[in-house]
Amino acid sequence: MDKQMTPMAEDAPILTGAHNFRDIGGYETADGQRVARGKVYRSGTLATLTDADHAELDRLGIRVICDFRSTRERAARPSRFPETAAYIQWSRDHETSAGDLVRALAAPGADAAMTRQLMIEAYRTLPYEQADSYGETFRRIAAGDLPLVFHCSAGKDRTGIAAALLLDVLGVPRATVVEDFAISDRFMAALVTIIQEDSSWGRLGAVPVEVWEPMVRADPVYIETMFACVEQAHGSAAGFLRNAAGLDESDIAALRRNLLTP
Repeated sequence: MDKQMTPMAEDAPILTGAHNFRDIGGYETADGQRVARGKVYRSGTLATLTDADHAELDRLGIRVICDFRSTRERAARPSRFPETAAYIQWSRDHETSAGDLVRALAAPGADAAMTRQLMIEAYRTLPYEQADSYGETFRRIAAGDLPLVFHCSAGKDRTGIAAALLLDVLGVPRATVVEDFAISDRFMAALVTIIQEDSSWGRLGAVPVEVWEPMVRADPVYIETMFACVEQAHGSAAGFLRNAAGLDESDIAALRRNLLTP
């Protein structure tokens, strides 16, 4: 893979107050096209952006920010954008199953193997839990509301699934999609700190890190499990987007038209 054409290229935008912020563009598709750069970005929480970060978002020309975090997460760590910001901020009121996972990890006898298995199971349900958010985000991309940022707290699970589904629909080879997902492992140390400082994670701060480390890893098995699940039920990632996220064929065609270059 051409290093200079990946989301981790040296000229990628840097937000010092963000976690795991990167461009999903640069990847080559199976038919020889490229995912356009400067169109769609993925990230972890944007709650701690600096003034310089806000200026960088302006420089990038961001038009929409889609926040996949739950109502509780947004209340615990609200994003504070300038009143003069030109971009639209979208989110939906909902809760997630993360609380169930935290309770399980805080229970006596919990260990790393159990955590990894719980994460594998979570990747079977997360696409459906977030289907409404994915549908809204992808329809905005299809409508040309670009550049756009989508994010959650860690920028790994909900965001990682969104990026994987989008890259797959655009025709990026599966091995490359999995590799993009695994890039989030480079940010694991910062993610551990975020979880320890974020009150929305509740009792997890009292649990030994080695017990919940698999939760913060970008294990390729997780995203491979997601694909196996949606493909078994819907035939493909595109089928999932049609059947579960509410997109139609014209939306999917527009995703490709807006994000692919020769």
